Amino acid sequence: MTRLWPEGELLQTWGEKDAAAEFRWQGQSHRILEVCSRWRIHTRWWEPGQAIWREYWKVTTDSGLLCLLYRDLSDSGWFLARVYD
Repeated sequence: MTRLWPEGELLQTWGEKDAAAEFRWQGQSHRILEVCSRWRIHTRWWEPGQAIWREYWKVTTDSGLLCLLYRDLSDSGWFLARVYD
């Protein structure tokens, strides 16, 4: 079963400013082994206060997770959006 967080779950990350190498989720550290794919979205830019500007990363971790992270490009926060099983 896939778990989804539509608004994202805020993560603590380590690595470069724009490239996470490791993150903490549910009290456990997860090192990113591979970035399977990444893409950017910029939607609703025409609506004041409603714009969504994100970079998504589908990654595998050293703990066996396949998950979807995103970085909010407006404020640079990292979020967990989905965990695949």
